[in-house]
Amino acid sequence: MQVSRRWTGPAALFAGAALVSGFSLLRGIDPFDEGLVLQAARRVSQGQVPYRDFLWSYGPAQPYLLAGLFKLFGTSLVPWRVLWMLANAGTAVVAFALVRRRAGVAWAVAGWLAVACAMAQPRSANPFPFALLAALAAVLVTAGEAPVRARAVRAGLLVGVAAAFRLDFALYGLAGVLVMLAVETRRVRALGLCVAGAAGLALLAYLPFAIADGPGSLYDALVATSLRERDYWTLPFPWSYGGPSVTSAKGVKHLLDFYVPALLLAGLAVAAGAALLRAIRERRVPAAWAGMLAFGLGALAYLLSRTDDFHSTPLIVLLSVLLPLVIVWALRERPPAGLPIAAAATVVFALLLVHGTANRLSALFEPPRMSEVHLAVADGAEAPPAEARALERVVALVHVRVPPDQPFYVAPARSDLVRFTNPLLYVLAERDNATDRDFGLIARPGTQRRIVAQLERARPPVVVRWTDPLGSRREPNLRGSSSGVHLLDAWLARNYRLAERLHHYGVLVPR
Repeated sequence: MQVSRRWTGPAALFAGAALVSGFSLLRGIDPFDEGLVLQAARRVSQGQVPYRDFLWSYGPAQPYLLAGLFKLFGTSLVPWRVLWMLANAGTAVVAFALVRRRAGVAWAVAGWLAVACAMAQPRSANPFPFALLAALAAVLVTAGEAPVRARAVRAGLLVGVAAAFRLDFALYGLAGVLVMLAVETRRVRALGLCVAGAAGLALLAYLPFAIADGPGSLYDALVATSLRERDYWTLPFPWSYGGPSVTSAKGVKHLLDFYVPALLLAGLAVAAGAALLRAIRERRVPAAWAGMLAFGLGALAYLLSRTDDFHSTPLIVLLSVLLPLVIVWALRERPPAGLPIAAAATVVFALLLVHGTANRLSALFEPPRMSEVHLAVADGAEAPPAEARALERVVALVHVRVPPDQPFYVAPARSDLVRFTNPLLYVLAERDNATDRDFGLIARPGTQRRIVAQLERARPPVVVRWTDPLGSRREPNLRGSSSGVHLLDAWLARNYRLAERLHHYGVLVPR
């Protein structure tokens, strides 16, 4: 009975956070991120190896996990969404536990709600929620009461789990854990055990691929390509608001959404200032504060890589843990700067909480008009009605013209300016890509020559041209300018003709 009561609270919080994410679980489809992850899982289920046989920028855990589920239950849009929902709920519960130990139940519930709402929207199939959960759990373990060596090893293993999903989040989490251990114990042995556990598990996850493709190629896929192509993906920091008027509630919401990255900078600065003040007054900083700040700097680097809603989420999660700790300390201790620090931290935290809850309430009470996509793979997933009907017709045409053992190709609207591609169509149609590129910088001449050569060999019976403006919308980065390269466009014009146009899809067949 005692054990049952002990787990009742966390179970209720887990269920509540899952509900916050889950009520819109089937709503909407994402042609790029969702397609990218599920297409990788399809390739793995067919025996292909990531990094060697197809482009993949993250850890191997997610595509292999989903490929196993595909083998058991068939290809579907639903399994990753369920796993994402469970990861979100787990992250919210871990955040609650971190805050409760130092700030009490009330603030812990507030932090839980902020994290649950932030993780739920926007939804993406990117593996970061799983990596963030494992890394944040490593911080929780490190902050526990077990012997130092045991905590160090367990935290290291959790960091290794994070590395299997995403290397960058594993490094952020490892930095936080090592700082916590250094502040608390200053024992080199404990730091070494933590690093050994993390490195050992990460090595087990990546060693097969280093052997299959070579360490240099693996490094290029995971690290070098992202560094080399950074300027193609980054966005300028959002300082100047140019959205709707703030004379209405929706306008105020748009304003708050726009300035969330700036709000996160302010929150991190307030937490760092509080830590500095505490170090001056008390000659120490709590290990949890120091570790969360180190982790937060990693999340800040992630945000700066592309300042959009999706990349804001990890830092929102960390500040939803750290700011309540700062507020409680500042109100309790009341140093000369305590009340201003408490006020600033409260304002930032409250605005982040309003931002998250407003998004979820809007999704609950003002849902977009959706219609179920009647395809076997969709499994009840919904899309805007015009998109849903077009997908059904496009997949039907592909099935008529492309046998199961033959590939087809999904081309961008224009090959000189490609913001996103649509690999989800391969998953929905359950047909292979005629090339080895589900994503990438297609506008470059070398990439187009490679694609054209592969299409020349494959001669797919159908090419579907994805013409949604989302795919070619200009961004203020290197991808947002035309490359002037139309090799793919010219090859398609010579070899294919338009057979049918359906919403944002043009079905091309050989001339």
